[in-house]
Amino acid sequence: MSRRLLPLLLFFTTLSAFGDDAALFTLYKTRVAPIIQGTCIGCHVSGGAAGSTRLVYASGSSTSVQEANFDRVRSYIEGNIKTGSQYTFLNKGQGQQGHVGGNQLRRAEDVQAVTDFIDAIALSLSDGDEDGVTNDLDNCQGVTNADQADLDQDGKGDVCDADIDGDGVANEDDDFPKDSTETQDSDQDGVGDVRDAFPDDPNEFEDTDGDGRGDVADPDDDGDGFSDAQELADGTNPKSRFSCPSCAFSFDVDESQAAQPLNDGLLVIRYLFGFSGDALTAGAVAGLAGRASSDAIADYLSDADAELDIDDNGASEPLTDGLLLIRY
Repeated sequence: MSRRLLPLLLFFTTLSAFGDDAALFTLYKTRVAPIIQGTCIGCHVSGGAAGSTRLVYASGSSTSVQEANFDRVRSYIEGNIKTGSQYTFLNKGQGQQGHVGGNQLRRAEDVQAVTDFIDAIALSLSDGDEDGVTNDLDNCQGVTNADQADLDQDGKGDVCDADIDGDGVANEDDDFPKDSTETQDSDQDGVGDVRDAFPDDPNEFEDTDGDGRGDVADPDDDGDGFSDAQELADGTNPKSRFSCPSCAFSFDVDESQAAQPLNDGLLVIRYLFGFSGDALTAGAVAGLAGRASSDAIADYLSDADAELDIDDNGASEPLTDGLLLIRY
């Protein structure tokens, strides 16, 4: 892995969980602030040789000082990015573009830190709704929709589509806004006849295992040999034959019926990084997930060390196995 990929991957993971401001500030505080305070502050301070430039910093290590300096340098870099001069700050630090102070970024690690910070700002600018999907790929650029769900495949994500199923009827006027084929509900159970396995029985509508017995009356909905009661007690999904104590592991971690990179892949890589609680699941669980809580997801993955060791080197690791899964 390149040295530039690691910080940006870490930034992306944090970005998806906490938003760009917190992620950028963490990146600044840990890697860029020491450069500002140890090198730039000598001139770029009130009364200093560069005290009349746009970059005048405050001296100190308190949170308020770091936040003020962060806002100042971030604003400067964002302005450069918007005018097509993304690396002006870096170039000046290396003694280019008329920097009177000459080359102040002499260490390779300092150059890398500043480069990563600039790239991270550029990444945050390209994701207006802060859902972890850049604008060039986002099917709802103004609304958070990390799962990119698009039921009618019209290029407009469900969360911003006035007609989700593409049947020509607006969601607000459609009894079945997510199913273009449902127009009649004979038994008035809220499920259209086309989807209802028992259209004349208001007490049944679903037959998960297709055995002719509705799930309400069926003690083993998914037909995997484990009763619904047992699966609920075990914390597995009674409606998925792939979710039971002895079933095959599935990379559909959130049980949304599809394994997706920005949902399941992101959940795996965060888990392998040691994230828990909201930091594990925020923005990464699909809207129709059957397994959505952070505890349930952590429990599911905690028993899957062998399956998560994708490269089979004896260890499940975020920047090898997790990255392979997201890329695949």
